[in-house]
Amino acid sequence: MKTNTWSLLLLAAALVSGSYNSFAQVSVGADIASRYIWRGVDYGNSPSFQPGLGFATGSLSVGTWGAYSFAGTGSVFAEHDLWASFDIETSSGTISVLFTDYYYPSAGLKFFDYSGTGGAHVLEAGIGYAGTEGFPISFKGFFNFHNDPEQSVYLEVSYPFAVNGTELALFAGGSPKKSAWYVTQGAALINVGIAAKKSVTVTESFALPVSATFIVNPELEQSYLIFGFSL
Repeated sequence: MKTNTWSLLLLAAALVSGSYNSFAQVSVGADIASRYIWRGVDYGNSPSFQPGLGFATGSLSVGTWGAYSFAGTGSVFAEHDLWASFDIETSSGTISVLFTDYYYPSAGLKFFDYSGTGGAHVLEAGIGYAGTEGFPISFKGFFNFHNDPEQSVYLEVSYPFAVNGTELALFAGGSPKKSAWYVTQGAALINVGIAAKKSVTVTESFALPVSATFIVNPELEQSYLIFGFSL
């Protein structure tokens, strides 16, 4: 599995680097969030620094993303993921094929351990659909196909809209079966809420993107209000 994963990433990187002069794009940035809540689950119980690096050429994008809790504010947590996506544009919306390699340095596991039982990585495949302006509903579905005995599944629907220049999105996500990965005992809603994004003008030449998200996990009976900004 290690060979297959790295072959995919190296091939994607080669495609990007081979065409960078014409239309490849590079994205570099970071988010700072008051909490790292992922699919309704709190990771780290701490403010989180989340850097990202991405490359895109045509319909293919590859990248790496991390989340690191601030020292002294909660339990130590670190996550470092590799990801890839391929978009298919249609007249009815965009279909995306997704892949994520989850790795948690804070668990003390070796990065190159891709074994299927107790290894350092969980591999996930997914598919997404983003509707058109006339039908702006989005759907996503994911399942863990490596190093998760339960092959956990997550499904989410969202509806984006805008109010007075603020981007908003209603969302609801859940797991259709028991999953330790999502902390469910059976089929359950785990991630319901609303997200808001806007840019705050700081100077004439600089605006800071900020966000606030209200999240409820009905399965765990917990709620969160998250604030973040992007650099």
